[in-house]
Amino acid sequence: MAVTLKEKAYAQLRELIMSGDIHTSGHLTEKYLVELLQMSRTPIRAALERLAAEGVVLYSPNKGLSLPEHSFRRVVDFFDFRIAIEGHIVYKLASRIWEESEIAWFRNNLAEQNEHKQNLDYAAFTKADTLFHSQLAILYDNQEIVQTMEQLQDKLFLVALGVLKKDNARIQRSYEDHCDIFEFILANKPEEARAKMIEHLEFGARILVF
Repeated sequence: MAVTLKEKAYAQLRELIMSGDIHTSGHLTEKYLVELLQMSRTPIRAALERLAAEGVVLYSPNKGLSLPEHSFRRVVDFFDFRIAIEGHIVYKLASRIWEESEIAWFRNNLAEQNEHKQNLDYAAFTKADTLFHSQLAILYDNQEIVQTMEQLQDKLFLVALGVLKKDNARIQRSYEDHCDIFEFILANKPEEARAKMIEHLEFGARILVF
């Protein structure tokens, strides 16, 4: 099936935003995007409307299109939620028996994180980072939590990318934290796994708000 211009515009714009290449509201003007994507205004408008409906961009009749702002309050609330949910998830996962295929998935994911870390590819590392956290929720197998995490996927990605770009040294610590969390889970150490996840998320929150 042929990809329409609207779908192409949507895919390209979403990738630019999620990679951090479009990072100011000034980049969301139709004139700028027409020149950037070499497309007419019609497919670009349709793409922006779709992205606004998904919450990737914001639309206000008075202010037009803009990127979501991660205010102090919103960042704190977001990380409070993640600490409560993800701390609980790893605590529970550390008390179950793991299948070899599940272990292999995380080993591969951590290997990808390490490769992206060495290449200082922040966008690629953040994708692997986001998948790491999401897969933990999937294995916990609480559908309410999984659905909520899926709804927060884009926000999780953008916040994680923001942490890495604000503190370049964070990529090494983030990778090491993920390794420690996973090893605590496999060693059936729920308290240690939860404590490490909380420490991991609290550190990310401090980078963004200070």
